Amino acid sequence: MNTKRSVYENTPEISVEDFLIYYYKAYQRGNVKAITQLHDTFPEVAELAFDEDYLNSLCDPADYEYQFLHPITIDSSRMTERRVLDMVAYLYGKHNAPTKYKLILSDKIPYQTIFNYQIERYQRDYNKTALWDCFFMELPELRYIVEQRRIKNLDELIYRASSYFEDHS
Repeated sequence: MNTKRSVYENTPEISVEDFLIYYYKAYQRGNVKAITQLHDTFPEVAELAFDEDYLNSLCDPADYEYQFLHPITIDSSRMTERRVLDMVAYLYGKHNAPTKYKLILSDKIPYQTIFNYQIERYQRDYNKTALWDCFFMELPELRYIVEQRRIKNLDELIYRASSYFEDHS
């Protein structure tokens, strides 16, 4: 009798990002058993999760924004909440944007979720086209300031806001 036998390995998969989140939560709670279980269940992922060279290769300059008073000065393609609010603050000529813009941004502008390897959590990366069209050009008070300053596009706004905070910080 010729019996074919299939071997199915029940190997769970987890991303480095999720591993880091679970590890951080277990660490914060002092749950040594959960930390040990993570390491035993995902040894290859654990090795990558604590390899500084590997993690640094995945980083974007915006991952370090927590170190800056005004992260708009960082050379990054990401449009994080803090970077967008820096642009609003620049338009108002202040160091901080009015709080209402944070709510409008989070409610109305599409984003994708990106993992920040420095703070080991996910954050929003707002869509640049939607930012320009549905935020800076749609909100009357922002549109008025943009038009008064003859700012033509989002890249120019980023450049001007970055220059402003480099000179005034």
